[in-house]
Amino acid sequence: MRLHGLNPASRVGVIGMGGLGHMALQFARAFGAEVAAFSSSANKEDEARALGAHQFIHTRETKSLKAVAGRFDLILSTIHADQDWSAYVQALRPHGTLLFIGQPPKPASFPVHPLIAGIKGIAGCNIGSPTQIAEMLEVAARHKIQAVVEHFPMRDANAAVERVRKSAVRYRAVLHN
Repeated sequence: MRLHGLNPASRVGVIGMGGLGHMALQFARAFGAEVAAFSSSANKEDEARALGAHQFIHTRETKSLKAVAGRFDLILSTIHADQDWSAYVQALRPHGTLLFIGQPPKPASFPVHPLIAGIKGIAGCNIGSPTQIAEMLEVAARHKIQAVVEHFPMRDANAAVERVRKSAVRYRAVLHN
């Protein structure tokens, strides 16, 4: 987020309410941005708002995505699923960026004209430098940003893995002895 100039005037969208997405909502809110959560699960709206989202966009409703055209400076995709990426490109403001931190299973496809005409960008990011990670941890401590976790005893590791595979864990699974 910092590498892409996130600031209190920014409008940020986060695609996905999973392990990465729920953290991204909290960080974007801590930086003072106006934050929107994009999710295919309508039942996650209250959780998204509790985690920092000002707005919730249910992505299974096509009109919801069209209603936010030209709104965002930065949209972070935290999901590992295929989407209509052109709808997210349309949701960007001029000079906006669609940033992939989750990798879709298939190559992403989107029209190039809106990128050129709107001076929009597509980028990817994996992990920060040790200095950036230390800064992130400092921000998390200062703003009380925490992962929401489900705890499992080590003896239930297989059940925990199965819940992760089914996307049934909210939002991170932690094994302990």
